Amino acid sequence: MIRLFKKTGAAEQEEENFRRQLLDDLDFVSNRLERIRESYDMTAEPELVDALIYEEKALQSRFDYLIRVAKEKNIKCRVGIRE
Repeated sequence: MIRLFKKTGAAEQEEENFRRQLLDDLDFVSNRLERIRESYDMTAEPELVDALIYEEKALQSRFDYLIRVAKEKNIKCRVGIRE
């Protein structure tokens, strides 16, 4: 008998792979944001500071997107960034 409301093994595996990838991406982005923020203290050239600012903004947008997706999919995580 086919169960219409039970997820198949393949669907469960796909969902778990998505969850794992999302958490890996969140971890990568949060770590990269921390490294960028540490780099501000070691950079004196205005052009490099500008580059860090743009990269930080881009990563912050990506982080916000990943958090929104995690909330929509009800994925719990303990990834955070310092402001």
